[in-house]
Amino acid sequence: MEFNLPENTTLIADTARRYLKDNYSFEIYRQHIEQQNHVDASRWLAMQELGWFGLPFAESSGGFGGTLLDVAMVVRELGAALCLDPYVDMVVAPGKLLEYIGSDASLAMLSDVIDGRAKLACALYDYHAGYQVLTPSMKLNGKRLSGQKNFVPDGGFADTLLATALADGELVLLAVPVADCETIRHRALDGGRIANVLFDEVEITDGMILARGKKAEQALSMLLAYLQALDCARMYGAAGALYQRTLEYAKTRKQFGVAIGGFQIIQHYLVDMFIDLQQLESMLLMVAVKAESEDASRRERASTAAKAYYADKAVRIAQQAIQIHGGVGVTEELDIGHYFRLVTHCSLTHGDRAHHIKRFAGLDEVHPGE
Repeated sequence: MEFNLPENTTLIADTARRYLKDNYSFEIYRQHIEQQNHVDASRWLAMQELGWFGLPFAESSGGFGGTLLDVAMVVRELGAALCLDPYVDMVVAPGKLLEYIGSDASLAMLSDVIDGRAKLACALYDYHAGYQVLTPSMKLNGKRLSGQKNFVPDGGFADTLLATALADGELVLLAVPVADCETIRHRALDGGRIANVLFDEVEITDGMILARGKKAEQALSMLLAYLQALDCARMYGAAGALYQRTLEYAKTRKQFGVAIGGFQIIQHYLVDMFIDLQQLESMLLMVAVKAESEDASRRERASTAAKAYYADKAVRIAQQAIQIHGGVGVTEELDIGHYFRLVTHCSLTHGDRAHHIKRFAGLDEVHPGE
């Protein structure tokens, strides 16, 4: 069965590919990974002018009404280009969370995100809490917030965190100024900037509480499915780039006077990579359609199955690319090893393979026969 992308989605993908080809290179990436701040002012403005800041959000929220599939095509190209500009972490993730909350206060903050005035990031993962984001260990006791968030992807740039906590056993979503916290930033596996943030008796006002209870849980669950789909999109872009580079390398690298692409074992590797890549494309299209469904069962099944599948097959493509390139594949001077780290990083964010396999089995028990 042949599936063709909508014309508008194809145009978005082509525009993103051309923009990144003209404005982002491996040399820029190499410079970028050494920088503390991962927001380049000129590229950030260009992304906004291209309409990317408004793309993920409904017209009623001030956006352009793009689908998850549209956003996934942009993220796919970001992955293919090794681009570290924190578009997902500081526009899509906080913006979608605010949109899913849907209150007057959250939509006002979303307007600032779309206009490029807000510098927000999501702080969802607690110290020693694994991937259990709906039951954070951070506590809001009265008006005081205490706890620690790890792996906060803020690009070294955010000034406000959308954080989760428990208040009297109830989940709450808060907007907390970074200046009120102790922050240690460091480089993530993919080269991006992430932070460990300590909340030490931070004073919380009523205006900082964005949602609580079932509303907070629903908004967070919808966000996680959306972000897991974008993890897949980024991995697909990187895996596709790895395959193309490995194919060219096999045609030109010679041993014993012949190109290594003529060796049967290398041909088997390349065929396996090609087949895996085709299956990954199908899985991406599936999750990009289903992961923004209002049906929670449909949404969660699609996102958790796709993430588990990608954490296996996309990682295998990256491993085979390293295998074919040999020792040069893990040098800093060649992009192959950097793509490998990106794929590995994305396979671990928002749930690794073991987490999602276990989660999918649990969903099957809750919704048998669906």
